[in-house]
Amino acid sequence: MISAAKHLVSAAWHRRWSPELWLLASNLLGRLLGFVVSLLVSRILGVQALGMYSGLLITTASPTSPMASALANNATMMGARGASPDFCWRLVRAHFGTLLLSAFAAFAGCLTMMQAVGLHDSVGLDWALVVSVSAMLVLGQLLTPFVMGLAHGVNASRRAAMWSLAWTLTALLLAYSLITTVGLSGVLWLAAGAGVLPAMSLLVWMWWRGRNSEIGSASDHELRGQAKQQFRRAIPSIAATVLNNATNWLACIYLAEASHGAAGVGLVAIGLQWMALMLLPLTSWNGRVMRALTIGQSEGAQAFGEAVRAQTVRCMLVTLATSFLVAVVTPWVADLYRVDKYLLWGLMTVNAVAATLFAVNFVFERACFCLSIQRVWLMASMAAYAVQLIFTFYFIAESILVVAIGNLLAITTLLLIMRRVIRRDARSLRIAGGKS
Repeated sequence: MISAAKHLVSAAWHRRWSPELWLLASNLLGRLLGFVVSLLVSRILGVQALGMYSGLLITTASPTSPMASALANNATMMGARGASPDFCWRLVRAHFGTLLLSAFAAFAGCLTMMQAVGLHDSVGLDWALVVSVSAMLVLGQLLTPFVMGLAHGVNASRRAAMWSLAWTLTALLLAYSLITTVGLSGVLWLAAGAGVLPAMSLLVWMWWRGRNSEIGSASDHELRGQAKQQFRRAIPSIAATVLNNATNWLACIYLAEASHGAAGVGLVAIGLQWMALMLLPLTSWNGRVMRALTIGQSEGAQAFGEAVRAQTVRCMLVTLATSFLVAVVTPWVADLYRVDKYLLWGLMTVNAVAATLFAVNFVFERACFCLSIQRVWLMASMAAYAVQLIFTFYFIAESILVVAIGNLLAITTLLLIMRRVIRRDARSLRIAGGKS
């Protein structure tokens, strides 16, 4: 037993510089920052202030997250082809127009939603402050995934994770003093700074590395064309993410509240928060997975198929382990939130199965980017979300567990459809490669 423990510690020590480990640590610290700030705001400033703070973060994330994910995946794919940090600044310049257009669209959507809800009026915040903070949040939520994606593509993930971790740690240390001295406006600026500063730091590093470099055979004009083409190809994936956000809102908020009230929504929210923890390794390793698939595809159909299988197994096993750990601590979580243990355990168990299967879809979605079949992903997503909504609508009155089961059904439906599609397209690539 002691020998096994020593071996585990030794293995962990030898992997201390692993990019995956640093990315996981950075993401975990980001989750801790969100938890600590929310707790401090609730205890010091009150629940109403917490509602404004959380509402602003969710509202700015809603229109930006679909585009941010697509930009990050595109950046990783193009960065992996250049394979040098000196190439990054050229890719930043190539994506400037796309980033600017995305930022304007997301900011307009954010302001429209904020004015419709009017959360700032309830806590007496100045509209100019809300607009300024929202602009920084949108910029950070778009730029940070994009720049991190570039770093993953050129195999600079550890550096990116270190910068992100450093700024998050700084925000964590400043949180209490800002909340107690400046109040809600201070914590809003803290969130904006923590979102945008990691991206700015990496952009400065990329500019310094690439300021005099013309590495790469493509001209700037060709790179801009490739960036626009990649973004257009990603539109179906963006639409699928928007559809996913809308479906989750209808199932987890609207239908849950209609049948089980605020308590039901709260229980679902707890389950989703802890499901996010189950998926923490996936969200941390997104760029690494995308890089592995892109490199596999560049080496041929067989290598691509092997990369898909390897990443699928890896993601499934890690998610299974984290899901099991979260499910085990459910009784203590129920005591912490003062909710029904058996009901929460049911939600956590279903969410654990859903998270493990989601790991497969996570890899499949990125394989669709590589194969340029995002429209198929959109069609499959529409079918899966239709199953989820129909099931939830008809059975939600029976139990709040129906929300989690509906999500599991959607994930399973999408997995079964895409497994067949990925196999078919990978086989077609292999045949085409053999003929050539």
